[in-house]
Amino acid sequence: MGLKYIEHIKSIALTILVLLSLLLTFSIWSYTPNLQIIEETPVNQISVGSEKVIEDVIKPYRILFHEGDNFFGTVTSTEIDEIMGKISNWKSSGFQFVQSNLTDEKLNNLLKNDKRITLFYESEVPLNAINSVMFFSEQEIPNISFNRLIIDWNKLSVNNTITIYLASRENGTLYSTDIHVSEEQFVNSIVVPSRNLGTYQEVERAKGLSLYVPTNEFDLLKYTYYIDEISPETFKNILFVEPSIVQRNIESPISERYIDSMALMTVDTNSKIFNYVYPASESYEDISPSKLLKNSFEFVNEHGGFTGDYRYKNMNAPRHLVEYQLYLQGLPVYSNVTLTRISITWGEKQIFRYRRPYYLLDMDISSEKYLTSLPSGTEMIERISQSQNIQLANIDELYIGYYLTQNDNKLLYTLEPSWIAIINGVWTRLTPEVLGGDEYGLE
Repeated sequence: MGLKYIEHIKSIALTILVLLSLLLTFSIWSYTPNLQIIEETPVNQISVGSEKVIEDVIKPYRILFHEGDNFFGTVTSTEIDEIMGKISNWKSSGFQFVQSNLTDEKLNNLLKNDKRITLFYESEVPLNAINSVMFFSEQEIPNISFNRLIIDWNKLSVNNTITIYLASRENGTLYSTDIHVSEEQFVNSIVVPSRNLGTYQEVERAKGLSLYVPTNEFDLLKYTYYIDEISPETFKNILFVEPSIVQRNIESPISERYIDSMALMTVDTNSKIFNYVYPASESYEDISPSKLLKNSFEFVNEHGGFTGDYRYKNMNAPRHLVEYQLYLQGLPVYSNVTLTRISITWGEKQIFRYRRPYYLLDMDISSEKYLTSLPSGTEMIERISQSQNIQLANIDELYIGYYLTQNDNKLLYTLEPSWIAIINGVWTRLTPEVLGGDEYGLE
């Protein structure tokens, strides 16, 4: 009897173990853990300044009005921004091709026809790059670039329509679109105020584009600025993948090198400029101008790199190069002692070269402000015509800018208003010594 009970007990125990095993297996399969969401630790984005919107950087350097026999124009930032604010609200239904053989003569005629407004850009602007802030259209944007934007309001009183022309001297192309606007609003907010702007004169030449110069003399301030700087160490932390392993070598009292196995940054501590290169990303692949411009803008903007009034200056798409020029009081800044441009060369999905100043125009010294008189544009044309050193026919553009020099005190920069000529893409300060004439620009 004892053995019988033992076998019975074993059978019951085995059954219990099997049931427990099944229960445990079911519990494991059906178990849902109460997991807490673990947030990613944010990565500190190093910034050297505030971000900008693209319309702050891509803007005309001059706006010219032609009505009747009169030219009026401005280079003043506030006036240009006000006009651009009105234009940005216009909507286009699409651009139509007009011609692909636009000559300098035809472009001159477009500008000087009656009831025209012309926006002058330093270089070709791809429409795709700014379509979100100007002439927004839901239609597919054609591959258009332009360096002159011309507004024709001759039909305004007939059907409340203005015509926009996008002219590209580089490509010889012309596109147009019609935009419906309120006649009263357009005239009162744009045309009437333009009649109070400074007067300009067209300077026609046998070949090439006309020049447009102000007819009045200028009294402008000469500034002296304390400068600040962004440490090259900060840019090292922005640009290098692993900043902690980057080696810093002091080559001389004015030269430093930051280097790792992939990239190199050279620093001129006297001129306060650096040149960063990432050789592995060098690329010769074709890139569209609009993508190149967007990439360069976003790269600089992501770390707040537009640390002053920098504006789109130049693009060389085959070389993947985009440049941004420093402006002060609405005028471009030029210098022989340091850089006044940010240069970006785009590579394979990232930056290849980044060359720029790291100084900042911090604060102007009130006691060092002096009023400087400059001759009118028409007088400068006369002096150039009489000069043996500068040929009027060779000048691409003529305007007033600021010429930057470094004082004996290395922390002070002086910016002096000066006439600047652009000749074959290179700037020249038109001093009496260069022109070979009498002194001008007296304080």
